[in-house]
Amino acid sequence: MVFDARESRGAFVAWLRSARDALVADEGKGRALRALGLDDAGLDAFTDARRVVVSLPHASPNVFFPRVGVSWYVRHLQRADPSAFHLRVALTHVNFSDLGWRPYAWWFLDQRGALARETLFTRNKKAKHVVVAGQPPLSEVPSRAVGADREAARLALHGTDRALSHLLLMSAVERAAGLTVPGRTLYLPLDLLVAFFRDGLAGADPAATRAGSDASGGRAAALFGLRTRARRLDATGRLVDCDSAGEAFVLDNSSNIALLSLLGCAGVVGGAKMAGYWGEIEERVERAGRLSGVPVPLPELLRLPDGVAYEDVVRPSPGLAAELAAAGIGYSQGMAVAEHGSFAEEADPFR
Repeated sequence: MVFDARESRGAFVAWLRSARDALVADEGKGRALRALGLDDAGLDAFTDARRVVVSLPHASPNVFFPRVGVSWYVRHLQRADPSAFHLRVALTHVNFSDLGWRPYAWWFLDQRGALARETLFTRNKKAKHVVVAGQPPLSEVPSRAVGADREAARLALHGTDRALSHLLLMSAVERAAGLTVPGRTLYLPLDLLVAFFRDGLAGADPAATRAGSDASGGRAAALFGLRTRARRLDATGRLVDCDSAGEAFVLDNSSNIALLSLLGCAGVVGGAKMAGYWGEIEERVERAGRLSGVPVPLPELLRLPDGVAYEDVVRPSPGLAAELAAAGIGYSQGMAVAEHGSFAEEADPFR
């Protein structure tokens, strides 16, 4: 039997159409789904995409440099290949102790161009391990937010949990920056990818699953069987280990990424850290193919180029640079929009 990525992706999109209404509030639903690429046109484009390139951000209101380079690199790839589709799979299980993306607060520039901070969650010892998906959505627009940040915050109010609020904010800022291509970018919570294959296995005919004859087939069963960890959300919004894959909110890192192969994704953008464990992901996909009898094409690791001088395109003003140094915070894509406008619309630091 030959693996049909379009069939598997089509089944996933059909499932997404039934699941997407739970992601955003009724008021403003159409606008919010369009921002995430989960409207009908966006899902159709994803289904038919000849090449799907994946990035894996954390669900956070902040994307600091040099991490901005990931979506900027995909934008570069899409310029070279206009048919390429960007699947931005957000990690919704990150907790508030994460210092790389700092989801517990949002830093932006106010009307005077000064650094502003909006605290979104406490980081005290008892609560910092709560995950973003385990918190309610943003409930108000920060009073000091202006311009693209204010519009992004208004959009973020339509999320049904904090992770979705962060994704809506991220999508709006990245569109304002020119980092994403409208209609060819989809923001997908990672837990939905896990849930689709998890629920499909729970409802599948065992004989069909063993034979690999359904859309996700025995490959998904094999990948779940090869997992080294599964975790669910408890009542407090924390991740706890679970023995049954049928309860899983998220799997171990290699299994999560390996699932992308079942959607026919051509490549995953990553840096040196991902390169260090990419072999494990390849081994997981290859073993699942052997166990199911249906080999699946391996996604390619699209290594983010090192040493790219983003500051040649965008850099903080001297006054802001001093404020950032004093606060111990990096320059973010939202700050760059406030100071430089749609900075990635024409500029391409990867040329």
